[in-house]
Amino acid sequence: MNFTIIGAGNGGQSMAAHLNFLKKNVILYDVQNDLIDKINKNGGVEAEGVIEGFAPVEATSDLNKAMDKPDIIMVTTTGTAHKNVAKSIAPFIKDGQIIMIFPGYWGALEFRNTFKELQVNKQVYIAETESLIYTTRAIKPGHVRIRKIKENLEFSTLPSEHGEVVKKSLQDVYPQLTLTDTVLTTTLNNCNPIFHVPITLFNVGRIESDNEFFFYPDGGTKSIVKVMEKLDKERLEIGEKLKINLSSCNELLKRFYKVDENNLYDNLQKNPAYQTGKAPNSLNYRYIYEDIPYGLNPMLELGESLGVDMRTTDLLIKVACLIKDENLQEGALGLKDLGLQDLSAKEISILLKGNG
Repeated sequence: MNFTIIGAGNGGQSMAAHLNFLKKNVILYDVQNDLIDKINKNGGVEAEGVIEGFAPVEATSDLNKAMDKPDIIMVTTTGTAHKNVAKSIAPFIKDGQIIMIFPGYWGALEFRNTFKELQVNKQVYIAETESLIYTTRAIKPGHVRIRKIKENLEFSTLPSEHGEVVKKSLQDVYPQLTLTDTVLTTTLNNCNPIFHVPITLFNVGRIESDNEFFFYPDGGTKSIVKVMEKLDKERLEIGEKLKINLSSCNELLKRFYKVDENNLYDNLQKNPAYQTGKAPNSLNYRYIYEDIPYGLNPMLELGESLGVDMRTTDLLIKVACLIKDENLQEGALGLKDLGLQDLSAKEISILLKGNG
């Protein structure tokens, strides 16, 4: 089975090394020529942590080469790149291919809508996970430190009736993947925006002071975790309106990392995978530019369309816009981009479960 990984960041490089160790045919693609050149100069990817060793991974910035013969396309870019990725690979899509997005960030819906606009009429299986399967950091191009591989990770497909096909294709690589009901479950179970945005905004002074600190154990104070819990409550209320199987952020940490404290603060503080992750040293980072326009903004629009009181989500977006002195909602992902505008909860359910 042939895998193409699109996105050579820390997640893509970690995945490429892991799949190589599992004896899979892997090609790693990215648009950044300099990054690809450095990985190729290194000869592949060196992994340390829960996976140790050197993987002679083939990397390329030639999309024709990357899309020549994959059976499974793994998308590990940020959510900000999903639409461009969908557009770029559309001419190469073949019947029977699987596209798996790690993590969702509304990706399955955005890919589906983009393919529909471009009149891509191939039978492909579009899937997404609720989180990146690796807790990892890139030390430098071609060298990653993988702190954890998540132990139980949910995924879904669009439409949801295709789930078993994807599960069967990936079960020897990722046996921990568990099928859930819809791609809105996986997208809304992505707790990155819930965690990243409050810690970043309420630690802005520390971030801009250039003094290093650990993002979760130092930045996730009890008061900030209270904000996270309010944000999480709004997310869960969206799930109730849609009648989908969302987990609380505390439940997600327990499932991903096998931490077993009774509250979110203690699980953040005592999660071994979070102890050495340093905070960004600038606000020009994905915790702002991915997690707000591609995380909180579509959640805000969906919640408001369903009649959920989204005051915490709305306030955090406004604070971020104030701090950055820019409109982070301009050009942000919205319901129109996802094909969900003007739909009721029942109509959304029909779209997710059937061909819509």
